[in-house]
Amino acid sequence: MKYDVIIIGAGVAGCATALALKKVNKDLRIAIMERSASSENTFKIGETLPPQASKQFQNLGIWEAFLACNFSSSYGTSSVWGSQTVYTNEYIFSPYGYGWNLDRNAFDQFMINQAKEKGVEMHWNTSCIHSHWENEQWILACEHNHDKLFLNASFVVDATGKKAAFSALQGTEKIKKDKQVGVYRFYDLKQANATEIKEGIVVETDANGWWYSATLPNQKLVLGYLTDSDIASNLKMKVSSHFEDQLQQTAITATRVATLSDTTAPFLVAAQTQYLKSCVGEGWLAVGDAASSYDPISSLGIYKALVMSQWASFAIQDFLKKERNGLRKYQNLVAHDFELYEKKRKEFYQQESRFSNTLFWKRRHENNL
Repeated sequence: MKYDVIIIGAGVAGCATALALKKVNKDLRIAIMERSASSENTFKIGETLPPQASKQFQNLGIWEAFLACNFSSSYGTSSVWGSQTVYTNEYIFSPYGYGWNLDRNAFDQFMINQAKEKGVEMHWNTSCIHSHWENEQWILACEHNHDKLFLNASFVVDATGKKAAFSALQGTEKIKKDKQVGVYRFYDLKQANATEIKEGIVVETDANGWWYSATLPNQKLVLGYLTDSDIASNLKMKVSSHFEDQLQQTAITATRVATLSDTTAPFLVAAQTQYLKSCVGEGWLAVGDAASSYDPISSLGIYKALVMSQWASFAIQDFLKKERNGLRKYQNLVAHDFELYEKKRKEFYQQESRFSNTLFWKRRHENNL
């Protein structure tokens, strides 16, 4: 099977890159390869879309289709960060209007369906186990349902998230800036006594990290605790009783879920800031979290994937036309964007000085993480 472009990873970044390429050249033969058997993932984290995402959907040609999904509107974020006062950042001041809180399974399936409608082929339950660049072509040796499958492509996109699996095969160095994790739990909003739960996002700091909670359109609430992996281990945050003990020490977050029933045990998700030393190579590049991964406090994971996919589409088009400058421009754009993000992240964490003597905050203040 021969393709112009093979994208490894059927998440937002992979599907958005396929859509961006099809927007530029609908005749490109594109395939998306995904190691799982389907897009269903009950515990997928990342529910927030900022208002400016509307522009990216318009650029991809899927704005009307996105609106038809009727995801919940998000009008801002309430935070207890740096003081005991609740501060609200309202999107009403954004020129783009409101944002969205997503049902991630539904949103990911929406992106997959949009790619398929544009003629993108899907290879589910398929993993790349070996890659070889020869005569301006990639030969990918894959495992599909325990059988061998060989795919050829003129270009490969790594959209495998923080694992950066294909980039690792090429020997690219992954640089981790911290060891932050998120410990998450879902709650049910279907009960009658949950109608008083205020919609939206709430962020609240404590001595060992910070809490995040958001109402979702599928009548659920997601609650997360962000801290470093060693601290999470010491606090035994994956144990329900210990998770609950930490939660009860909060001023606001605990009240949001006081009347709710949890639907999952606490589970851990990697949340470190990281980037690839080089996110491009001969006939390949990385997009989304595979290229660079931001702190969840930025709420920019999905938005960044949408933006980066369009940068990637231009670089790939240049490469297919035998022009190599596009890949260098893409590398510079990703690196510059990461530098701006790091500056803002440092400034934001510096705003919280109440817990400067505790390990989590000391790391972020003294090391400027």
